[in-house]
Amino acid sequence: MGPDTRRDLVATFVCFGLLGLVSGTWFSRIPAVRDHLQADLQTVGLVLVCLGIGAFASMPFGGRLSRRFASRRVCLVAGLVLAVIYAALPLVTSPVAFGAVLLLAGAATGLVEVMLNVHGADVERAVGRSVMPALHGLWSGGLLLGSALGAAVAGLGLSFGPHFWIVLPIFAVANTVGTLFWRDHRAPVRDGRRVRPSAKAISLPVILLAVMLLFSNVGEGSASDWLALYAHDERGFSEGAAAAAFTCYSLMITVGRLTGGYVLDRLGRVPTLRLCGVITAAGVATVLFLPSPAGPFLGAGLWGLGLSVVFPAAITAAGEHGRDNSAGAISAVATLGFGAFLTGPPLIGLLAQRTSIGTALGLVGLLALGVTALAGLAAGSRTRRE
Repeated sequence: MGPDTRRDLVATFVCFGLLGLVSGTWFSRIPAVRDHLQADLQTVGLVLVCLGIGAFASMPFGGRLSRRFASRRVCLVAGLVLAVIYAALPLVTSPVAFGAVLLLAGAATGLVEVMLNVHGADVERAVGRSVMPALHGLWSGGLLLGSALGAAVAGLGLSFGPHFWIVLPIFAVANTVGTLFWRDHRAPVRDGRRVRPSAKAISLPVILLAVMLLFSNVGEGSASDWLALYAHDERGFSEGAAAAAFTCYSLMITVGRLTGGYVLDRLGRVPTLRLCGVITAAGVATVLFLPSPAGPFLGAGLWGLGLSVVFPAAITAAGEHGRDNSAGAISAVATLGFGAFLTGPPLIGLLAQRTSIGTALGLVGLLALGVTALAGLAAGSRTRRE
């Protein structure tokens, strides 16, 4: 590995971790946001869905923008916009206005997410070995750090406004510096050619991989948005303890991703994904049905471990199915996957309003079994190393 490639890899790791930090900060303070808006579960769900709508609107343009302006420029600008928008949220008290600001936050987040995954796939090819699980492990590590800090400051009684205003400038500066070290693996296009991916990239296996990722990412997003609220509202945990349950989830999804490359090589991608679906379903069941106070902590850990390698493995498989247009396939799968991550939980919230958070989260366990059913599509074209 040459020094330029090594520097590119390290910078990509940093940017993945930084976005995870912002995500963990946001997700761990959703109970505080709910109190800030003085809103019921249905209103919170409708507000949160704006984040997903914004991402859905921006993600399809990620591939075009990366080709025209280079991925590092897009990620740099979108990261700065993301930081400014999130910093403005504590100043907004109306649920309608809050949702409008989240719409913009979702658009910026969607572009950053697509840039990271397309660039991560480029780096993986340049390095010549699997690094995608580890890249997502750094995102999860940032999520863990952000959620742990969220639990700590929530326990101290610090409101989410000052919390955001400390974290976001750090993100903005570090993400800007990190993207400046990215290499441009695809030449920018300024004449409009080669911008639109070929239709062959969106094949039936790619579509079904996207469905599998949808099932998985509803589970990830629901843990991020509703696990702490479930522990707080329906199990009677304090705000700090509820955030700590989400920290258990974040810890185990990080461990799973950092070790995921080894597990995938030893067991194979398809058997690993089938096992992941079963572990996730068991974790959700433990959270909901184990009467011990340890249930949400133990179950959250299994939940995170089960989901840990599904997304990076699916992204790699999509790139293999896409063949000569791997970026188009990755963009398509990532768009639906992140859309599910952002829009699935608000729909869970609407169901929770009519039933309970626990009942709504039961759907996540059923969807996890769908990952097991569709895992065979992740075989791709590359044989695993023996």
